[in-house]
Amino acid sequence: MTTAVWTGCYVFAVVPPGSPVPPAEAAGPAAGLTLVEAGDLAAVVGHVPTDRPLGRAADLRAHDRVIGDLVAAGTPVLPMRFGAVVKDEDAVVHELLLPHRAEFQEALGTLTGRQQYVVRAHYEEESVLRQVLATNPQIRRMRESGATDHATQVRLGQLIVQAIEQLKPADSSAILSELIGTVDVRVHETSAPDEVLHAAFLVDVAQSADFERRVEKAAEQRAGRLRFRLVGPTAAYDFVGDA
Repeated sequence: MTTAVWTGCYVFAVVPPGSPVPPAEAAGPAAGLTLVEAGDLAAVVGHVPTDRPLGRAADLRAHDRVIGDLVAAGTPVLPMRFGAVVKDEDAVVHELLLPHRAEFQEALGTLTGRQQYVVRAHYEEESVLRQVLATNPQIRRMRESGATDHATQVRLGQLIVQAIEQLKPADSSAILSELIGTVDVRVHETSAPDEVLHAAFLVDVAQSADFERRVEKAAEQRAGRLRFRLVGPTAAYDFVGDA
């Protein structure tokens, strides 16, 4: 006897009606990609079995791949949280699109013609250490003393971290001032002692090439002291709230 496999609608993103749907293979385990429309809103959905939890590596890759394909096609994308599943296409319309119509419209209006970039900058360890030693006599003396006891080494490490923290505001502000011209910026808390900047930029598509050049120029000017990483264009996760 064959056991029926019940499926649900996995919602990848909210998009404008008439948006192109990525190829079926992009969805991976979420088969049958389609566009569910409700007036001036639509959702890109796939069908997933409901007899197992989502969260496998293949599920995550499929989610990112579909969102990435939509962005690459120039579609304004309001990405949904990973694992957003509703009962069926009727539920997509009546439980998702229509109840949140105003906020989805406003978000898509903000994103139309724009895309996100993320810029992260880190100090080069040897370079910033030389700067700290050159400008902090106490740290320089402690390092040159040759003391190897644990307490001294711990205190020396603390002072170096504090000195680096004092450098960050001026460096991050200088970088941000060179990357102006964006619609919006979200600056995140840095996550490592050597991280100077972690910021997301919402950039007009027409200005994307110029923005990339500005990031490249900022990196070139600080080569040997800072290393940059530019990610994008991507879906505007930092600018759409918790969809």
